[in-house]
Amino acid sequence: MRNGVVSFAQRVRGSDGKPWREWTVRAGSCAVDEAERLLRQDNRADIYLSQAVFGKWRSISDLTAIGACYADLDYHNVSRWRGKAPADVVVALLGHLEEAMLPHPSYILSTGRGLVCVWLTELLPRAALPRWNAVQKHLGSALETFGADKRAQDAARVFRLVGSDNSRADYDRRTVGMVWYHGSPAAPTRHVFGTLADEVLPVTHADLISLRTERAKRKAEGKDKTAPVKFLSAATYWETVLTDLQRLRAYRCPEGALPDGHRDAWLFVAATAISWISPSEVLGREILALGREAAGWRDSETKSRMSAVIKRARQAAAGQTVLFRGFEVDCRYRMKVSTILEWLRIDPTEQRVAGLRVLVDEDRKRELNTERTKASRHRRGGKDRTVQQADRRKMGEKALYLRASQGMTVAELATHLGVSVGQVHKAMRQAEQQ
Repeated sequence: MRNGVVSFAQRVRGSDGKPWREWTVRAGSCAVDEAERLLRQDNRADIYLSQAVFGKWRSISDLTAIGACYADLDYHNVSRWRGKAPADVVVALLGHLEEAMLPHPSYILSTGRGLVCVWLTELLPRAALPRWNAVQKHLGSALETFGADKRAQDAARVFRLVGSDNSRADYDRRTVGMVWYHGSPAAPTRHVFGTLADEVLPVTHADLISLRTERAKRKAEGKDKTAPVKFLSAATYWETVLTDLQRLRAYRCPEGALPDGHRDAWLFVAATAISWISPSEVLGREILALGREAAGWRDSETKSRMSAVIKRARQAAAGQTVLFRGFEVDCRYRMKVSTILEWLRIDPTEQRVAGLRVLVDEDRKRELNTERTKASRHRRGGKDRTVQQADRRKMGEKALYLRASQGMTVAELATHLGVSVGQVHKAMRQAEQQ
């Protein structure tokens, strides 16, 4: 998952009049070298670095890995903390986290006019975004009294580079640096994301396991007739749809951009998917980035074509609903798989070769279910079906021989072979058919 790029940016006034210059560098040692180069240059003001790794460009739709949760605290906007020294705010912040029974961050940066708290974790794929977003939201809510910026909770966020300068800060606080850490400055403590999420979120995985245990007990007693869950949640479903769309685009257009005639439908479905997994505050930016990357559209063109998706998502964030079949539901767009298959004309060959998981027809869905069942059986130590059939046939041949040579009944054969009567019957029938 380290394959990809990180994004650097600097607030500058270039000859083209643009106040923001952004570029990407290969993740890993290349990114470290680039950071060191930037800090050696004369102008070290207002340099930023992304917190995640991306395929080609900084956008949630192109995210490949993220290894941290974070909270951007603009405490200078809170009257209680305005003018306070960063160290004093940190002391109060850590006490607040302890009272709330939340884990301490791995480290805290002073950014000149605020703080950035970072909880390092293992590298997570984009599939973890729904739960990651939930952790981000709860951390932001818990630190609201310290000026937590709700607009800085998305996975494509950039923060100031350590060692750079904040041109808007007081001179004695302008250099971005670490003011607190857990572990060591060179290697702060790294959390396990699952544990971090359990400590932050109101309902933990342990609670869910407990609930499932109780349900299993009720089922065993015949008191629970609940059918097994067969569907993904809205967030995980649409994240999988977005992944399928990216795989489809990579298969159809290895060079990147979609050809004319394929852009509108693909981008509408992709924008709809993003609206379910991206915070509403950054949704517009994400869709604009996707329009540039996948279609080569200007921002104005993307805004015009995708305005309905953005509008619906913002309405949903504001709590608005729509009436659907007599029920009030989320007003964001929904699309059936069959509709997406029809819109994008995804044929069975593409479904298989591109490795799609959700955007598949019924035949392919059955194949995937069979593959999952085989994989599950293998993980549990079960035998492959062909091996099972061969063993059953061998047992049937032995049973037929014993019945013919010793006159054993089926019940006696079952006792002798250590299996049920039904298994003996089935094995003998299979052996006779060979």
